[in-house]
Amino acid sequence: MYRAGIRELEASYKKLSSWYYNLARSLVWNIMRAFIDTYSPSRVVRLLSSPLCFDLLTVATGLDELGSGSTTVLGAILKDVLTPADGIAILGGKNLTRFNVPNELDAVAAELGLTGEEVERLKYCSRMVAKVDDAAIQDGFRLYHHMMAISYDGLWAVVQQGINPITSRVRRYHWFSGKVRSFVEEPHEGIVSQERSRLVLDMTARESSEARRASIELIVYDFKKLRHVYDVARKRTQTNLSLWFDSPRVESFIELPLKMNWKLIKNIGLNPPSDYEGLLAIKGVGPETVRFLAFGCRWLYGIVPSMEDPAFVLDDRSAYVPSKEEVKIMSDVVSIIDASSLSAELKNRVLYKVNAWLGRMGSELNA
Repeated sequence: MYRAGIRELEASYKKLSSWYYNLARSLVWNIMRAFIDTYSPSRVVRLLSSPLCFDLLTVATGLDELGSGSTTVLGAILKDVLTPADGIAILGGKNLTRFNVPNELDAVAAELGLTGEEVERLKYCSRMVAKVDDAAIQDGFRLYHHMMAISYDGLWAVVQQGINPITSRVRRYHWFSGKVRSFVEEPHEGIVSQERSRLVLDMTARESSEARRASIELIVYDFKKLRHVYDVARKRTQTNLSLWFDSPRVESFIELPLKMNWKLIKNIGLNPPSDYEGLLAIKGVGPETVRFLAFGCRWLYGIVPSMEDPAFVLDDRSAYVPSKEEVKIMSDVVSIIDASSLSAELKNRVLYKVNAWLGRMGSELNA
């Protein structure tokens, strides 16, 4: 699976005028309505799950001028114009709104024709997506946006965004249920970024499979010895491992947590999960627990997890090749715009922007 689901941008604090917002809303409504009528609600879910197609939609609606703010504004507009009556629901949003997904799922379940079992599964998926991007991939970005799109047939996509408090850059994460075979091994639709970080603890990488397995073994390790590992390591290097680990790939990145929830560790050890996904699913397991276990794997077992940033550089066309499905969806969007009832002037303006963007991206589309 190629990975192209994270886009990194400068944080944007631009505000939309009411005229600009209404224009963007009108464009989103026209494009989405025609897309659903011509194809299906599931096709919209697939569109949103692709970072490239998502970017195309922001360009077509003029929201690209907002930079990173385009994600949250587009999400809010989609939530406003798409309803369960259309066969699709947009849940969650920015800041505290992102925690409303479970309650919003309950509210739309009947209209979408979802069973109680399907609703609980979707709640689990939403929770695991957030947990993975927050804890299993430790890239320095703090999540503040979580949007979930669900179609009547149970397909889902999640778009998350996080901000790096030091650089003020944001990173966007895309997921699609049709591609997720495991929540803990390369589950993203892909990853795209303006730049790659030098070191990122990525427990979802295929190269981290041994570290995931060892983490489960470590959680049932003698509890007193685990605390001893932590205490000794803290004394040797208050902040990092570089003084005593010879692996340049680890260097000083896997910092020991300043505090550990030892009660949680002990309780997990008494009733351990069967796999790494089960570990992440436990309430209270977060970045600190994941990082400590990754640290312990290196010390006790000599197993080093992946420290490679899973993102591709957006402008590196050799690293990112759109799938045939993505190219087809982009072509469909262009066709929908061309056949829309927008005024000739507005339609030409939108198509000009879209084709210019496709040209810069090096796409084979040339509508």
